[in-house]
Amino acid sequence: MGQWLYSFIMQYKRVYIPGGIFFFTVITYMRCPIFSDENAVIQFKDSLIQIKRKYPFTLDAIVILPDHIHTIWTLPENDANYPTRWRLIKSHFSHAWTNLTKISLEKPASRVKKNENTIWQRRYWEHAITSLEDYKLHLDYILYNPIKHGYVNDLDDWHYSYIRNE
Repeated sequence: MGQWLYSFIMQYKRVYIPGGIFFFTVITYMRCPIFSDENAVIQFKDSLIQIKRKYPFTLDAIVILPDHIHTIWTLPENDANYPTRWRLIKSHFSHAWTNLTKISLEKPASRVKKNENTIWQRRYWEHAITSLEDYKLHLDYILYNPIKHGYVNDLDDWHYSYIRNE
C-alpha cells in the first residue's frame, strides 16, 4: 500500500451530522456473494427493520447486490449515531445468518483475535450528502448500480432496490 494511502486511512475521521443525510457502502468479507441467496436478502431486510425500530432513521434508498449494499439514510434531528446502527445491523444479520445457514467459515487469526465474523468487511464507507445535486447523484448511483455491474439491463428487473417516494 502506498504511503499516501496508508497515511490517509490512518488519519480518516468519520463525519457526524445530527439529522444528516448519508450515503453508505457496506461490503461483504472478501466480496463473498452472500446476497445471491434470496434468504440472505430477506434476513438482511429483517435485520434492518429490527434495528430501525430501536434506532430510527429514514431509509431513503437501498440496493442490495450479491456482495455489497449501497444505501442513503436520513438520521433523526439531534442524532448523528449511524455507527451504532451499522454495528447492530451487521451483528444482527451475522448472528441470524450464521444460525440459519449453519455455515462456519474459517477465520483468519486476526479475525479470531478481534472476535469478528467472516460475513462483513471491517469497515464501511460513508459520505455526508451536502446538496440536492449530491443527493440526486448518489440516488442515481444506487438506481443504476445493478446495471453497472451487469446483473440486469433494465432497472425494473432488479428486485432488491428501494427508493422512497414522497
